[in-house]
Amino acid sequence: MRKPIVFLSIASISLLLAAAVWQAGRYASLAAEARRLEALQEEWVQENRKLEAGIWVLSSRERAASLAKSLGLVRASPERRLRVDVSPAGTAAGTPAAKERSDG
Repeated sequence: MRKPIVFLSIASISLLLAAAVWQAGRYASLAAEARRLEALQEEWVQENRKLEAGIWVLSSRERAASLAKSLGLVRASPERRLRVDVSPAGTAAGTPAAKERSDG
Protein backbone atom coordinates (compact mmCIF):
# COMPACT_ATOMS: atom_id res chain seq x y z
CA MET A 1 0.00 0.00 0.00
CA ARG A 2 2.84 2.31 0.83
CA LYS A 3 4.80 1.73 -2.40
CA PRO A 4 2.14 3.12 -4.80
CA ILE A 5 1.75 6.28 -2.72
CA VAL A 6 5.51 6.90 -2.70
CA PHE A 7 5.74 6.22 -6.43
CA LEU A 8 2.76 8.51 -7.14
CA SER A 9 4.17 11.34 -5.02
CA ILE A 10 7.61 11.05 -6.70
CA ALA A 11 6.00 11.09 -10.15
CA SER A 12 3.76 14.05 -9.35
CA ILE A 13 6.65 16.07 -7.89
CA SER A 14 8.72 15.30 -11.00
CA LEU A 15 5.88 16.44 -13.26
CA LEU A 16 5.40 19.64 -11.23
CA LEU A 17 9.12 20.44 -11.48
CA ALA A 18 9.12 19.75 -15.23
CA ALA A 19 6.08 22.02 -15.67
CA ALA A 20 7.77 24.78 -13.63
CA VAL A 21 10.92 24.55 -15.76
CA TRP A 22 8.85 24.61 -18.97
CA GLN A 23 6.88 27.65 -17.76
CA ALA A 24 10.05 29.49 -16.71
CA GLY A 25 11.59 28.88 -20.13
CA ARG A 26 8.42 30.04 -21.84
CA TYR A 27 8.33 33.17 -19.67
CA ALA A 28 11.96 33.98 -20.49
CA SER A 29 11.26 33.53 -24.20
CA LEU A 30 8.20 35.79 -24.09
CA ALA A 31 10.06 38.42 -22.06
CA ALA A 32 12.88 38.47 -24.64
CA GLU A 33 10.32 38.81 -27.45
CA ALA A 34 8.61 41.68 -25.61
CA ARG A 35 11.95 43.49 -25.21
CA ARG A 36 12.70 42.99 -28.91
CA LEU A 37 9.29 44.36 -29.90
CA GLU A 38 9.67 47.36 -27.57
CA ALA A 39 13.03 48.19 -29.14
CA LEU A 40 11.50 47.87 -32.60
CA GLN A 41 8.61 50.10 -31.56
CA GLU A 42 11.04 52.73 -30.29
CA GLU A 43 12.83 52.67 -33.65
CA TRP A 44 9.50 53.19 -35.44
CA VAL A 45 8.60 56.08 -33.11
CA GLN A 46 11.95 57.76 -33.81
CA GLU A 47 11.51 57.27 -37.58
CA ASN A 48 7.99 58.66 -37.34
CA ARG A 49 9.27 61.77 -35.53
CA LYS A 50 11.88 62.30 -38.25
CA LEU A 51 9.24 61.95 -40.98
CA GLU A 52 6.85 64.35 -39.23
CA ALA A 53 9.66 66.90 -38.91
CA GLY A 54 10.40 66.47 -42.62
CA ILE A 55 6.74 66.98 -43.49
CA TRP A 56 6.65 70.11 -41.35
CA VAL A 57 9.71 71.52 -43.10
CA LEU A 58 8.40 70.66 -46.57
CA SER A 59 4.95 72.14 -45.91
CA SER A 60 6.12 75.40 -44.34
CA ARG A 61 4.99 78.67 -45.91
CA GLU A 62 8.57 79.91 -46.17
CA ARG A 63 9.55 76.91 -48.27
CA ALA A 64 6.49 77.30 -50.50
CA ALA A 65 7.28 81.01 -50.95
CA SER A 66 10.92 80.36 -51.80
CA LEU A 67 9.94 77.58 -54.23
CA ALA A 68 7.38 79.85 -55.91
CA LYS A 69 9.99 82.62 -56.17
CA SER A 70 12.53 80.24 -57.71
CA LEU A 71 9.91 79.17 -60.28
CA GLY A 72 9.17 82.80 -61.12
CA LEU A 73 5.64 82.76 -59.76
CA VAL A 74 4.09 85.95 -58.44
CA ARG A 75 1.09 86.56 -56.24
CA ALA A 76 -2.10 87.21 -58.22
CA SER A 77 -3.32 90.79 -58.02
CA PRO A 78 -6.96 91.46 -57.04
CA GLU A 79 -7.96 92.31 -60.62
CA ARG A 80 -6.66 88.93 -61.82
CA ARG A 81 -8.69 86.97 -59.28
CA LEU A 82 -12.07 85.54 -60.14
CA ARG A 83 -14.59 84.67 -57.46
CA VAL A 84 -17.30 82.18 -58.30
CA ASP A 85 -20.29 81.73 -56.01
CA VAL A 86 -22.13 78.46 -56.52
CA SER A 87 -25.71 78.28 -55.32
CA PRO A 88 -27.24 74.94 -54.27
CA ALA A 89 -28.30 72.66 -57.14
CA GLY A 90 -31.56 73.66 -58.82
CA THR A 91 -31.94 76.96 -56.99
CA ALA A 92 -30.23 79.41 -59.28
CA ALA A 93 -31.23 82.97 -58.46
CA GLY A 94 -34.00 84.29 -60.66
CA THR A 95 -35.33 80.94 -61.83
CA PRO A 96 -39.02 80.26 -61.43
CA ALA A 97 -38.35 76.98 -59.58
CA ALA A 98 -36.38 78.82 -56.92
CA LYS A 99 -39.15 81.38 -56.39
CA GLU A 100 -41.91 78.75 -56.11
CA ARG A 101 -40.19 76.73 -53.40
CA SER A 102 -40.77 77.44 -49.79
CA ASP A 103 -38.73 76.31 -46.84
CA GLY A 104 -41.76 75.76 -44.64
